[in-house]
Amino acid sequence: MRGISRRGAIRGGAVAGVAAALSGGGHWAARAAATGVNPSVPGEAAHARRLRKALDDAAAGIAGPDGVDSAGRIIVKAGYAGVPTYTLLDTLVIGGNTFLDATGARFVARFGTVSRKYKLDETNDHSPTPVYQVDGQRMFTAPAVSGAKAATMLINHVPAATTRGYAAPGNIRIRGGEWDPISAYVWQDTGAARARADKAPPMNALTFIHTQDIEIEGVTVYNVKWWHAVELNAVRRAVVQDSFFMGWVENPTAGLWQGEAVQLDLPSANNTWAGAADGTPTVDVRVLRNHVAASGSQPSWAKLIGSHTGGEKAGQVHARVLIEGNVVDDAKWDAIGPMNTTALVIRGNTVNRGCGGIYVSPMTAKAPGQPPVSVAANSLNGVEITSNTVTVARSAAGVTRHAVRINSVSEGGFDSKVTNTVVTGNTASGDSVNGKRYSYGPLVEFRPGVPPQND
Repeated sequence: MRGISRRGAIRGGAVAGVAAALSGGGHWAARAAATGVNPSVPGEAAHARRLRKALDDAAAGIAGPDGVDSAGRIIVKAGYAGVPTYTLLDTLVIGGNTFLDATGARFVARFGTVSRKYKLDETNDHSPTPVYQVDGQRMFTAPAVSGAKAATMLINHVPAATTRGYAAPGNIRIRGGEWDPISAYVWQDTGAARARADKAPPMNALTFIHTQDIEIEGVTVYNVKWWHAVELNAVRRAVVQDSFFMGWVENPTAGLWQGEAVQLDLPSANNTWAGAADGTPTVDVRVLRNHVAASGSQPSWAKLIGSHTGGEKAGQVHARVLIEGNVVDDAKWDAIGPMNTTALVIRGNTVNRGCGGIYVSPMTAKAPGQPPVSVAANSLNGVEITSNTVTVARSAAGVTRHAVRINSVSEGGFDSKVTNTVVTGNTASGDSVNGKRYSYGPLVEFRPGVPPQND
């Protein structure tokens, strides 16, 4: 028996009506046409409905009382004196040329759910607790989002299922706000039920796809279940800065390598939130001065930032990514783990007590199938890892990884190299892997005249 995965659940949990929402058909398309980019949500509080209307107006180019910022974005203010919590019963949709100023506002999700079967991952390393009760086929039951536009608290507006590249309306800024996808479901629970967030569905907090010019600043995201605080999927030019990502409910259906607070992704057959599954990579991204840590009720994330989806063709590689000045506490895996990412700079970050520090690797392009078939090498060129401070500590799963590891991949007859590599000025301490804190694959080539750090 096959369980539902994140890949099958992003469009609202594989629930009737949701695929139509993002493919432009069915009752959701009719609702969107009638009400703007946001769904009409019966039962939401008046202030939440006003916010949706203001975002609809902004998407239509209608400025409100707060005017327009210097970048031409219509300002929508969600925070004001005495504002109640926004309890979202459906995905909040933001259109292009919009600045959502959520300073002082708090958002929680309370989407409808249905029960689904999930397959417990027993191949990869996991924390020993909480424990999941499974049947003879190693399946367990947990909620999935039902009847919502998508399994994310917020998403950008994508006009059609045929939208490709970075063509969805962009120039979007989000500043401030507390975003909590699980508290409305679990606040009365204790013990293992609270630790697993049994009543909450997995979802993202903030999701962007097929768009460009995205700014996320000063947000605080609490206790995401299984997925990501911020997903940049087919996004060009984005910055995520000065934000806090506090607490993560570990995903028992996949390895810790997918536990990124900020995920770089590309839309393939199984992970496209909206628009075309055209393999567009995410490029020109800055991740600056963010902090990852435990919350009051959940342990820390597996990673601050990473990418774990390879392309289906040659050249489907994320590019020009700067990760600088971030602090990551108690990461359950490699604190900084961008895979399939070229022209990459990782500089001046601090990793405290991470299972691992920094991990970089190419990924072989694979055509979909069971199993996927290798079709091309996707090498990386220009990886700089400099002036980072990494302290490694054995994880609760009993795993220790390197402070810095740059991998190369030979698979299916294709060699994916890493060339023009610089590793210098870093400080590594704490645990090691067989006495080694630095490790390099056999097809990693270093910049001439800059010898790499070694133990």
